Amino acid sequence: MTVYSLEPDVLATGDDPLELDTEAPRGTYALVFAVPETTIEVGALGDCQFDAGGYVYVGSAFGTGGLRRVLRHRRVASGEHDARHWHVDYLGGTPDVELAHVVCVTEQNVECAVSSALDASALDGFGSSDCDCDAHLAVFENTETATSLAVAAFESKV
Repeated sequence: MTVYSLEPDVLATGDDPLELDTEAPRGTYALVFAVPETTIEVGALGDCQFDAGGYVYVGSAFGTGGLRRVLRHRRVASGEHDARHWHVDYLGGTPDVELAHVVCVTEQNVECAVSSALDASALDGFGSSDCDCDAHLAVFENTETATSLAVAAFESKV
């Protein structure tokens, strides 16, 4: 199974190996964000303090549209889409937060396993309202470390 590690700008272009502009593969994804020290209102979680670092949010997309959901998250992060449906929309939609990288696999439901491997506990309840995990958000020193560990977590679970 291939673990894709992609720059967000590649998605839905001729260089996108997932062909998200025409295909809708299902799978599990991780969004890597560069976050400055900040406080963000995160839906029902309220005001949440974030230390500066590289954050990894792990999600899955097995419904209609599949991994095209990642394109939606990218639009929110770039300011092109304002709707906030998930916790990650509040994080990614904050102007000072940058979507730095996307890691994913197709046809594998490893959302909770990858979150666990990353020790995703940066913010209790973040992204885990539909499972028994404490959270689906992990924090690391920087985005390079976050991306590297996300790739390793996916590789260990598929």
